Amino acid sequence: MKILKMIELLTILFTFACSTNTPQKPSAGGPCEYKKYPGHAKIVSIISKGKPHNYSHEIFEVKFSFDPDQKATERFAHTEGKEFVLLLKNSEYPGPKFLEKYDIQVGKTFECYVKVITKGTCTPILFEFPTIKLDDYFEK
Repeated sequence: MKILKMIELLTILFTFACSTNTPQKPSAGGPCEYKKYPGHAKIVSIISKGKPHNYSHEIFEVKFSFDPDQKATERFAHTEGKEFVLLLKNSEYPGPKFLEKYDIQVGKTFECYVKVITKGTCTPILFEFPTIKLDDYFEK
């Protein structure tokens, strides 16, 4: 009988503890909103980073400049005179077959958007390439 009463009491206490309104920690990141500025990205360099031990292929650091069709109103998003690194969505460098598939070579220009954060605490600026699937991980 005592064990049953003890289990009953623990169940009531557990239920009460789980149902109290404890403040939740704010989530880091989203939800975030962005403003898009169209423009063009020009590939300025492609440098081999070698072949990491867990890869079956060489990887490349691809740098590009971005020329907006209109200047961003957000001061932190001004891109003039800056170079950016083209990374896959998983933050890895692309491989040779990726570069070949999307015809990425020095001097080539691609349609591109710079996405500038307007709400939230996510990455302040992102680049979006309509003709390059940055989540195309076929080489790995």
